[in-house]
Amino acid sequence: MRCMRRNIIAVKTRPGEVRFVAVASIERVKAFGNYVKIYFGNERVLHRATLSDMEEILDDRFIRIHRSHIVKRTHLRKLLSELGRYQEVELTDETVLPLGGNYKRQLMLEFGL
Repeated sequence: MRCMRRNIIAVKTRPGEVRFVAVASIERVKAFGNYVKIYFGNERVLHRATLSDMEEILDDRFIRIHRSHIVKRTHLRKLLSELGRYQEVELTDETVLPLGGNYKRQLMLEFGL
């Protein structure tokens, strides 16, 4: 598959308007039906793409932590455990997101855990 990494993502926000979002400003991306919700600063925009599409666009500053979530590595604050099993991550803005079993192993390996 061809690499589609970009520095800017063009997002149609409404008819006749396209918003340019710098990849460097993106903090996380959440699956939202046939769209993704892109979070950056205090803003959010819907973009017609799948999470898999976003994985192709985003660079290695990002990691998929769940079937519905991609986050910027620098926004990970801590892993949260219940009964000795890490099932959630907390971000620097104190948002808590689920940590999917299929993605937990990769996260743990990348951080040397």
